[in-house]
Amino acid sequence: MPPLGGDRTRPSQPGRKTQSHNQNGQKIGAKGTRTRQKLIDVTIALLETIGLRDITVAEVAKVAGTSPATFYVYFEGVAEVVLAALENAEQVTPEMLAILEQDFQGAAGYDLARRFVEAYVEQWQKHRTVFRVRNMAGEEGDSRFLDARHRLAMPLIDALAHKIALIRKTAVHFPKIEPRAIAATLLIMLERLGAVAPLQHGDERTSAANMALAAAYLLHTALAPGGNA
Repeated sequence: MPPLGGDRTRPSQPGRKTQSHNQNGQKIGAKGTRTRQKLIDVTIALLETIGLRDITVAEVAKVAGTSPATFYVYFEGVAEVVLAALENAEQVTPEMLAILEQDFQGAAGYDLARRFVEAYVEQWQKHRTVFRVRNMAGEEGDSRFLDARHRLAMPLIDALAHKIALIRKTAVHFPKIEPRAIAATLLIMLERLGAVAPLQHGDERTSAANMALAAAYLLHTALAPGGNA
């Protein structure tokens, strides 16, 4: 598995993928597609309150209104259901990439950074359960989830690294740090913001809103060195 900031190996904006055949090699029809999607939806709903290792095939099948035998027609196990969900869960949107193409220098730069952070957190929240499970499973050493994390992260790391590399060519004072290292570090910050900030409570100083503003400030600092927020 390449590191988080490694070379891109997948297209930046993959289209929605559909499974054409089941585990038995049979072509999946309309009814089978609905059944498969139902199993995915039920699994993700259960994962909101139950850990990946604690969910059983029997439980998923029961909630989905089918049988374990039917489950195994489409998936090898619960982990494979999550991996299937990740195939269609984009972490980076065209809106985010379009924002990064703009000039972050000048008075509008911080507002662009704030818009980018808001768009990122919003997208993360759409897929928060599968992203959370993906990261936890990957950090526990499951290479399949590490690969999924790498694949979904690369479009943003590529875009950030490219922009930072261009900035470094013209900036008067720019630290001797690899652009991809900066990009990967910014992504880690954004991932944690998406995962943790909505859970913050009690101290207004570290509210989700204030943390998003802080993330925007740090992003702006990286994309407009010497600029004023």
